[in-house]
Amino acid sequence: MGLVMFDYDGVIVDSFEQVCSDFLKACSAYGFAIDEEGFNCLHDDNCYKAMKEQYGLSEGVIDAILQEYEEIAKKNLNLRVFEGMREAIKKIAEKHTVVVITSNISANVREVLHNNGITEFEDVVGAEKEKSKIKKIRRAMEMYPSDISYYIGDTAGDMIEGREAGAKTIAVTWGWHSADRLKKTEPDYLINTPEELAALLCGVTVSME
Repeated sequence: MGLVMFDYDGVIVDSFEQVCSDFLKACSAYGFAIDEEGFNCLHDDNCYKAMKEQYGLSEGVIDAILQEYEEIAKKNLNLRVFEGMREAIKKIAEKHTVVVITSNISANVREVLHNNGITEFEDVVGAEKEKSKIKKIRRAMEMYPSDISYYIGDTAGDMIEGREAGAKTIAVTWGWHSADRLKKTEPDYLINTPEELAALLCGVTVSME
């Protein structure tokens, strides 16, 4: 049995347009002007690190934006789970410990998962607990020790942080960043469908029926 850590946005749910819209509104409320492409580029590394280092925002302003985002986003939780992901998660959870490591807000993530009947995750660790995915991944690896640990993500930043944390990195191509953008980070695996993901981690074919 291994530890399989999932990113949430762009891996489990199809959320880019909604998250981007909500996040830009939260940023605007605190005088931080950024467009859609700028938002996507934040995820070439840790998005909160980029807000601090590239744009010069203080921790206090970033925390305020996060709180504003949480209030906006909790009203927009009707998100679509990617086709095949529910089945893939269920199959993977039969063989591995599964957790969510996300830059989103834990409570919002839990509600969407619950509403979609996804109950397999041992834990959901969001940005309100720790902004660095490196620290969150390492903490999960300490809490759920296993022979091998994987981090599944859809952005270049996910791959960078997953590798630095010491996990095997799995990039999925149905999310926020393109396959070409992901390849530049040299992930351990590049996966094109949820069925391929389940096959990689479980060695089985997942039925879509």
